[in-house]
Amino acid sequence: MAEIRFEKVCKFFGSNKVIENLDLTIQDGKFTVLVGASGCGKTTLLRMIAGIGPATSGHVYMDDKDITDMDPGKRDIAMVFQNYAIYPTMTVKENIEFGLKNRKVPKAERERLISEYAAVVGLTEYLDRKPGTLSGGQRQRIALARAMVKKPKVFLMDEPLSNLDAKLRVAMRTELIEMHNRLKTTFIYVTHDQVEAMAMADQIVLMNKGQIMQEASPEVIYRDPNNVFTAQFIGTPPMNVLDYTECQVGFRPEKVHISRESHDAAFARTGKVLTREMLGSETQYKVLLDGVETPIMVKTADDSYVFEDNVVLSVEEEDLYFFNNEGARIRKGDVADFDKYIRIAGGKNNA
Repeated sequence: MAEIRFEKVCKFFGSNKVIENLDLTIQDGKFTVLVGASGCGKTTLLRMIAGIGPATSGHVYMDDKDITDMDPGKRDIAMVFQNYAIYPTMTVKENIEFGLKNRKVPKAERERLISEYAAVVGLTEYLDRKPGTLSGGQRQRIALARAMVKKPKVFLMDEPLSNLDAKLRVAMRTELIEMHNRLKTTFIYVTHDQVEAMAMADQIVLMNKGQIMQEASPEVIYRDPNNVFTAQFIGTPPMNVLDYTECQVGFRPEKVHISRESHDAAFARTGKVLTREMLGSETQYKVLLDGVETPIMVKTADDSYVFEDNVVLSVEEEDLYFFNNEGARIRKGDVADFDKYIRIAGGKNNA
């Protein structure tokens, strides 16, 4: 296991600034997910750790040892790519064994490791098969087993599930969580999928344009976002955010009470149903509030409303979030008159 630390790291591609003065500590033994849209810098950080895309300036440490300019082969890491990077002409066993042979691991030890980790990823009965005869999920397991036999201090995973269909992606997600629980090794996983990040991570690092927007556990990053970007990136559907003169007011779709009658709450507005999506145990509505251009998303167990129904949406005070006009969170204690924002949300003070 290993702790990874970035200190004042910058990365430029020509004149294009991808990351600037970034500080980040990835905890030993944790499943850390770097998440963000394409181009946010998450894969760039992964490549710095691997040694295949060095920092322009700054330092990268593994267990307090500076690895910024260390040869990739000496870093005691294993990387799993989204395209698997397995050899089609080799059997499953030969693919898993390839790196061990290069490191001149004795045959008896190679056999033991292959047997152990093929069992861990469920490939024992396929060891003599060629990758082309296997499913996408099984090919991904080959890449995982090949990484695992190295017993690295750190696993790096660059969107390893993105080429799988939705059902298999969910199954492999669970398998990766179970593997991490067994191995107790540092996992660093890159994805653009916030659902994947929330499901898998001990710690989420949310990035945007080369900056860390928030670093926290899934529970904290969902329930206590530091800014509008985090609030709207994490969560499905994303948080509703309304613009007022003095602030922005946010609330989660599942915290909205929908009714045909008025309801006493800190936030209460009338509107009309635009769309209805029945999702089994939940129904999602898009509602256009009177006098507001941005539709509101509602997620509820109540499936009784239909297109163009007149409704009342209400949100309790404890479920409201407030942000300043630059998008930064306003919490109780940050300002002298926090109740002013409650009044604004309720339409009682929009001066």
